[in-house]
Amino acid sequence: MKQLDFIIIGAQKSATTSLFKYLIEHPDIHMPRDKEAPFFSHEKLYSNGWKKFTQQYFKNAPENKLWGTATPQYMGDPRAAQRIAKQNPNTRLIAILRNPIERTYSHYTMSVRREIETRNFDETVHHLLKDEHLEQYRNETPPEHENGYTKSSTKDNNFYCVWSEYGRILSQYRTFFPAEQMLVLYMDELMNEPQKSINKVIHFLGFKNSFTPDNLGKKYHQGGNKVLIPNAWKESIKQNFIFRLIWARIPSETRGNINYWYEQMNIRKNKEVQGPSKTARQLLMNHFSSDIKQLENLTKSCVPWSEF
Repeated sequence: MKQLDFIIIGAQKSATTSLFKYLIEHPDIHMPRDKEAPFFSHEKLYSNGWKKFTQQYFKNAPENKLWGTATPQYMGDPRAAQRIAKQNPNTRLIAILRNPIERTYSHYTMSVRREIETRNFDETVHHLLKDEHLEQYRNETPPEHENGYTKSSTKDNNFYCVWSEYGRILSQYRTFFPAEQMLVLYMDELMNEPQKSINKVIHFLGFKNSFTPDNLGKKYHQGGNKVLIPNAWKESIKQNFIFRLIWARIPSETRGNINYWYEQMNIRKNKEVQGPSKTARQLLMNHFSSDIKQLENLTKSCVPWSEF
C-alpha cells in the first residue's frame, strides 16, 4: 500500500497554506485539494486505518506521482512524530517556520477573531510562560474542530507559546527521522525569495528540474483579528432547523473544510492593532532564546530573525 512521499508538518500561522498552494500546482505531485487531511492527529481517521484514509483522500491519485499532505497541527501534537514514523517511516518532512514571537501573536489574534480569547496579550503571555503551564501544554493533545470553533474551544488558547518552540519540537522528530528526511524552511525566505525556496523544496523531494507555479508569490490567508460576518450571526444560522438537517448529512471531514475556508474568507484586518507590546516581546524573546539555539544546532544554520 502506497505511503506518503512527503508531509508539510507546520508550523501553524507560518505560510503553510502558501507552500501547499504552490506545490499542488506541480504536475507530478498529488495533494488533497482541501489541504487539511490530518490523519496522524485525528483520532477517528487514525483509528479507521491507513487504507481507509488513502481511499478517502487519494482515491484517484496516480501512484507514480508523489503523494503529500499539509497539516500544521503535526508540529503541535505530541503523538504525531511517532505515529508518522510508524506508518510512513520513509516520508520526507517539511517544516516552515516563522519568527516565534510573531507566530505566537498571530495565533493569539486568530483566537481573538474566533471569540475564544478575551484576555489581553500581555496577560496571556504571563500566564502561558509559567513553568507549570509550559510543561502541561507541551504534552496536551490539540482539539479537533469538525464543527467549527465556539467559545468552548478555549483549549486552543493553551498553545500560543509551546507551538513556537521549534527546536524542542523538531528535536522530537529527529528522534524518529534522520536529518536527510527533514527540510527546514523559513517563512521570511518563502515570502522574499519564493522561487529559491520552491526550488529547495522541489530538489529535496527528488526532482531534478526547477519548477515555477503560476501562483508563485501570491500570499494566502493573511491574518487579522476582525471578521466581516459576526460570529453571532453564524451561530444563529447554525440553530436553523433546515440548516442543521443539511449540515448533519455532510461528512465530518467536509464540514471541517467548509469551516476552514469560511473562516479564511471572513478575515478582516484591524489597522489599529500594533502587535505585541515591548514587555510581551521581551518576555517572549527571553523565553525562546534557548529554543532558538537548539534549532540552530539542529539545522546547522542561523535563523533569519534579528531578535535572536
